[in-house]
Amino acid sequence: MAVPADAAADRSGLVEAAIARYAHGLREAGNPLVLHPELWASCEKQARQILGECVDALHGTPVEVAQEAELASMALGVQRSSEKVPPIDSVHAARVLFDVGVGTLTEAAARLPADITLPRCLCAVRMLHEAIFTRVSAAAIGYESATLRDVGEVSTARRHQLARDLHDHIGSSISLALRCLDLYEAERAKGVTSTRDRLADARHALRDVFGFTRSMVSGLRVNELHDGLKEEIDAYSAAASDRPAEVSSRIDGDESWLPEQARQELFLVVREALRNAFTHARARHIDVLVSIFPDAVHATVTDDGVGLPHRRDGEGTGLTAMRQRVTALGGTLELLGGPGRGTRVQVRFPLDGDRDRDRGRDDGAGGTDGGVR
Repeated sequence: MAVPADAAADRSGLVEAAIARYAHGLREAGNPLVLHPELWASCEKQARQILGECVDALHGTPVEVAQEAELASMALGVQRSSEKVPPIDSVHAARVLFDVGVGTLTEAAARLPADITLPRCLCAVRMLHEAIFTRVSAAAIGYESATLRDVGEVSTARRHQLARDLHDHIGSSISLALRCLDLYEAERAKGVTSTRDRLADARHALRDVFGFTRSMVSGLRVNELHDGLKEEIDAYSAAASDRPAEVSSRIDGDESWLPEQARQELFLVVREALRNAFTHARARHIDVLVSIFPDAVHATVTDDGVGLPHRRDGEGTGLTAMRQRVTALGGTLELLGGPGRGTRVQVRFPLDGDRDRDRGRDDGAGGTDGGVR
């Protein structure tokens, strides 16, 4: 049955007045749901639906909370989770809406015939309670699921970071120590006197493992690089290779342009590329080139080894960790090569353009065509 125009206008006026009181109550309490336009738009729409349903129930129209309203409330809960709105603010808003709704229904019930006022008013208040409770419950489910998802993503990211750290710090250092011991035994068996103290190199690598493990247990991050990139790369190459002259490294540009965290991550990526070349490529020559520009870093590790197979069954832990580190810096990592043509690891990532680029230039450092450091 169609609702008379004057009755429809009367109901619309009741809802509008109630919305105004609702907004005023939230504003007085400093509730963020009314202070931010994008939050208020969804909050107002939901309140308007609830009040409309209750006024309809008061006038004898059968009303049920639609499933679409529950789904919309779940989505609203997800939105409030992403906007970092505390659940207590949603609960407060529900209480304010209930108080405003009861007042509105009491006012409207006074215009009904006396014999139906009480039963209709009770029916409408029950509808108000059900409408609010159903939506708050659905929103809570959405909020909780979004929060758990965010926690899961953070936990997953932390596990990936831990896996990379274990592989790149502990795994690489232990691998280096074992390689030094293997080279020591091989040189002794051949009666060759090495230019390096292999046992000292192995002890140094194991001390790095101990230091990093201790820093992880204490929750501290240590500065892994005590020297410049070139010095650290050359030191690793000399310790890990049985032919120290096979690695050529060059750093172009001003290393002071690199934030410390980016410098450490870059070293870990280059070190893993070198370890792969030593372990798998059977290369005679390995070239490392790092070019540091004011706004970006380009790095390549190129070897003349056996190259990449035509088909690869996924990526190993080392390459995955390298790619994740570069991605975290906002960059890209490419692996180029083919069977018998050597391998090139190519890394690019941006630098923060707002950083003080003049730092260190007073010491005589050049620009992008600066000398080897």
